[in-house]
Amino acid sequence: MWTRKRIIYVLLAVALVSAVVILTLNGRGVTASTAIIKESSLSVHIRGEGQSRLVDSYLITSPVSGQLERFDSKVGTLVEKGTVLFRVLPMPDSEQAAIISRTNQRSAAARVNQAQVMVDDARAVSEQLNATLKRHRALFEDGVVAKAELESSILAASSAEKGLEAALEDHKAASASLVASEAMAVNGEKDRIQLGTVVVAPTDGKILRLFERNELVISAGSPIMEIGNTRLLELVIDVLSEDAVQIVPGNAVAITGWGGEPLSGVVRTVEPAAFTKISALGVEEQRVNVVVDFDSIPSQLGVGYRVEAAITVLEASNLIVVPITAVFQEEGVWFAYAVVSNVVEKRLIELGIRSADFIEVKTGLVSGDEVVLYPSADIKDGVTIKE
Repeated sequence: MWTRKRIIYVLLAVALVSAVVILTLNGRGVTASTAIIKESSLSVHIRGEGQSRLVDSYLITSPVSGQLERFDSKVGTLVEKGTVLFRVLPMPDSEQAAIISRTNQRSAAARVNQAQVMVDDARAVSEQLNATLKRHRALFEDGVVAKAELESSILAASSAEKGLEAALEDHKAASASLVASEAMAVNGEKDRIQLGTVVVAPTDGKILRLFERNELVISAGSPIMEIGNTRLLELVIDVLSEDAVQIVPGNAVAITGWGGEPLSGVVRTVEPAAFTKISALGVEEQRVNVVVDFDSIPSQLGVGYRVEAAITVLEASNLIVVPITAVFQEEGVWFAYAVVSNVVEKRLIELGIRSADFIEVKTGLVSGDEVVLYPSADIKDGVTIKE
């Protein structure tokens, strides 16, 4: 049996052990991660994804209707300005069309010969009447020919001159018809090749896409290929419209995530029109394209490559900055926990500009202060931090 004295001893021992434990725990304090803050520079970035694209690309189409001559160029083929890309030949004539074409040529040639005869006759008449007019003028001055007869000669000579002019115009029209009929005539494969329309490269570059390369009948305006200079690339990044208003031409851009070493560039322009895009979460967003010029373009970078970009919109130095994980908000007011001699002090702070990881503290903290990172529920004003 337990005696009363023994029970008292046991209770005293338990109380002593509890006191020791409490004092020990109070001496150890609370565990927390801390950091010493100091003056530093701060850069504010707007991040987005984008892709590389050609500054200029050329969609090459057929200028005429006809038969595309097969060519051997492939996607990636290098071309120089002026290089023949493809040829469009006239359609081969059927036997009936060939007969009609030859008949039209003979008819046009006959009209030219007929017009030439009319020109020769009109010229002869004009020369004769002009000679008669000359004689009548001389005789009129001698008083042999009456004035009425002279006027009649003048009228006849003028009419003959106009008749000659009309005959010459008819000859021109007949000659033009002959040229047209000859141009329309295709006499064999050799003529088809000679009459084919040749399309050349408008610039140096590579063939990026081929829409057609086999022999087939095409109409004018049909797309054949796209070419461009893959060494002249730009970057297009889409950002939220509320972020786009902070971006201006000349902002520096850090480019990563394309598979190679980090690159750099400069914002050339912010497009004035936004567009709607559905986010990965299914939310409609208004996005704006930002066009960036590369400082240098590696040979491995191609057209349409995905990249990640950070656009610097603000840079400042000599600021008191703390990690964002050190600040917290209560009822719309911002606080941080400072550590002074291992004791936590809750500080009211005023914040300034922020980046992805750090934020400026305008008041409430100074350089050299130690702050608690990731404050837990155990961190309170007056709590001791374990060393």
